[in-house]
Amino acid sequence: MLPLLTAVALVMPQGLQECTSPSGSPFPMHMQVVGRHASGRWDESAAEIAAWHPASRRLFVVDAARGLRVLDLTDPARPLQVQELAIEGMTSVAVHGDMVAVVHKPGGKVDRGTLELLTPDLKPIASCPVGFGPDMVCFTPDGKRLLVANEGEAELDGSEDPVGSIGVVDISAGAARPVYREISFSDFQPQRDALTRRGLHCVSPRATLPQDLEPEYVAVAPDGSRAFATLQENNAIAVIDLAPGAERIASIQPLGFKDFAKSGGLDASDKDGGPSIKPWPVLGLYQPDTVKCFEHGGVLWLATANEGEERERGDVQEPRRLSDLKHALGPEASAKDGAGRLQVSGLRGDDDGDGTFERVFCFGGRSVSLWRVEADGSLTQAWDSGAQIERLMQERMPEAFNADSEPGMNADSRSDNRGPEPEGLDVGWVGDRRLLFVGLERAGGVMAWDITVPERPIWVGWINPRDPRALTSEDRDGDGKPDGPFVAGDMAPEGVLFIPAATSPSGAPLIVVCNEVSGTTTVMGIVPKAP
Repeated sequence: MLPLLTAVALVMPQGLQECTSPSGSPFPMHMQVVGRHASGRWDESAAEIAAWHPASRRLFVVDAARGLRVLDLTDPARPLQVQELAIEGMTSVAVHGDMVAVVHKPGGKVDRGTLELLTPDLKPIASCPVGFGPDMVCFTPDGKRLLVANEGEAELDGSEDPVGSIGVVDISAGAARPVYREISFSDFQPQRDALTRRGLHCVSPRATLPQDLEPEYVAVAPDGSRAFATLQENNAIAVIDLAPGAERIASIQPLGFKDFAKSGGLDASDKDGGPSIKPWPVLGLYQPDTVKCFEHGGVLWLATANEGEERERGDVQEPRRLSDLKHALGPEASAKDGAGRLQVSGLRGDDDGDGTFERVFCFGGRSVSLWRVEADGSLTQAWDSGAQIERLMQERMPEAFNADSEPGMNADSRSDNRGPEPEGLDVGWVGDRRLLFVGLERAGGVMAWDITVPERPIWVGWINPRDPRALTSEDRDGDGKPDGPFVAGDMAPEGVLFIPAATSPSGAPLIVVCNEVSGTTTVMGIVPKAP
């Protein structure tokens, strides 16, 4: 069994609970903190996304403030920083074979970004320009192409709004000769109204559809034939045909709405005295951040972490308190201990334009979902976790229930705005079970489900290496940030990476969690145990 890290006091469920597989046979397992690398920097996005290079046993970690950090994981209990490369505006990293790819946006939002190809010891191979605001990069399974999610965010004052797109970097002729091609959403402009009726969320008043669409994350099918990009703010997923040399956006699939009155409810207020999950008649925009693709039974499946994201900038002020809207939900909904403090869209739901909102939409599904990819590329939701995340937080760690990613006791502080915010996720095999791991950006930690049978997931536990009672070390220089050692555990998981047993330095599967606020990169072990 992997060693426990005993130097940190944890207030959390002690690893994963024993669970029963869908077939009825017991499948006990345990998850535990193995090791941690602390950047020593608080709230500077010092650990965001990680990629694994098995041959060198090195972990490449995005430090948004400084660049690329390289950790040696030969001993997972003692991650050791061995190298650092300064890159301005770095957002994502990916590894395939002996190639490391990073994307960064060194200028403003209206400047094009850059993709860099590096060796595992960070020597440059090649670089090429990509689209506006590259936010994520990944390789195709054969390593011959890279896909880039060019988010194309507008300036904060709304003065300029570049287009979102999908970038394709072809390295089939060699990594030293990358060829860049950009896939546009312009062909879908005539479909905007029809897509909106199906659930697409586009509320920027002056933006064209390509300007409004903002690709966030890309997942590639195991056979490399298709890819799927989350359009987070737009509540949709783009389906991408990856025919070599003829890559194109095949379709945009709106994700519809989550009815919280029928799906177990939500806690809608941060002023109601604690957890209070009720079936309020509001609709949730799923708005997933991370997406992963896997194959089961000859069918492609997508897993999404439904974080939520509103539009809020100089020309678009979307979020409003429910109590500030004239709506048809009844007076109880507007009370501060009801749903009155819930942040909702002030730009969608007044269906007949009379000033009264017949429908009310909040941001995020507060859940994870599994979607079946149909033969025509459409998506069917096969499962959603409903209110399970909030109810499990209430039951197992109420001190962190819908807490913010700040030290101290602040449970319930995010109930009015996206709740736990499931953000990063990954999927992998542990023994003969396929597990789904999801990081909760606000409450902290990682929840896991057994999705071996994707139509019937089983929750198997939550590990949260956060002590909500602890404070960070004192601020001696008066800059508002702690100076000394980090003592509050891990806060604000951003990226979640599964390392399978076959490539793990310990021979057992690992989870790597990049924690944005605490600046920690934490290694967790997953140990199946005999029933």
